[in-house]
Amino acid sequence: MSIDKYSMIHLAPSLAVIAGVVAITVFGIIFLKKQIEKDASKSGK
Repeated sequence: MSIDKYSMIHLAPSLAVIAGVVAITVFGIIFLKKQIEKDASKSGK
């Protein structure tokens, strides 16, 4: 399967958006876990 230049021009932005959404989701999950741990330790005291 060969990808010509025309297909790449239309495929690249879609892949970039998907990669960005995945990255934001991963960082969001990590951030929420840290916040939940912080809140849990505050309420435990």
